[in-house]
This record gives sequence, structure tokens and C-alpha cells, in this order.
Amino acid sequence: MARRRELQGIANALTGSFVSRNNDFKGYWSIGQLKSLAINNGLTSITFSLSTLKISTVCDLLSFITHYYAGMLESLLIKQQVPELWVKEANITIDFNADAEHIQLHERSTSGELFQCSCQIIDDNFRNYSSVIYGICTPHSATKELKSTRKS
Repeated sequence: MARRRELQGIANALTGSFVSRNNDFKGYWSIGQLKSLAINNGLTSITFSLSTLKISTVCDLLSFITHYYAGMLESLLIKQQVPELWVKEANITIDFNADAEHIQLHERSTSGELFQCSCQIIDDNFRNYSSVIYGICTPHSATKELKSTRKS
């Protein structure tokens, strides 16, 4: 029998997948593309609501990510036998103006700027399950990045 505390593991899995280099759109890392989108639109953070999906026929970066991770949430709930009605709200937020207080930047080996990715799941009892991962990224540049050769 499933328990609500399994929602913490699901939040961890969603965050880990989101920051992974395997999270790409059209062959390029999604985080870098999101960083470019944020810069071009004067944003410091972008939030993806996984629990209130709008049907969209547009296949742009934001709708692709939203649909992909909403599907992943649904699959993880089924796999863990967690009833979907236990999840009242689920969001993934990428913040490019993250507070560097919690990580040691002087030891990093890659160039770029700090970001914070967080996933928050609120259950039907209004309990919050959250996961946070920090990372480093640069804005997307097709001239500087290698395109993935994986078949999607």
C-alpha cells in the first residue's frame, strides 16, 4: 500500500531528471535554453505547473517541458501506486537568480552561473514535499554546444 511520504521520492526524481543533461529539447540541454529564454524575456525564474495542464498543439520549449514532466509525474505515481488524487499541486521551478550561500562555488570546474531547480508537491492534506538541486549553466549557444545524437 502506498504512503504519502513516497511523494518526497517522486519530488527528488523529478528534480534530478530536470537538471540532467539528458533533459534536452531538439538536441540541446533544456536548462541552457531556459536560461536564454529567461534572459531574453527579463525573467529570473520559470515555473512549470505539472498539475494543471493546458492542451497545446504548439511544440515549443515550455510546453514540451511541461507535458514531459507532467507525464513523468503521472508515470511515477502509477509506478509507486500513489493515487493521483493525493496530489493537489505539483510544480518545478528553475531560478537563475539563486542564492549561492549554500554551495561552494570556488570548487566548480565548469563555467557558467548558478541556478536552483526545485520541485514542490503538495498533497491533499496540504503537506509539502520538496526537493532542491543547485547547478551551473550558461545561456544556450548552438555554436558552443554539441548537439545530442540520441534518437528521441
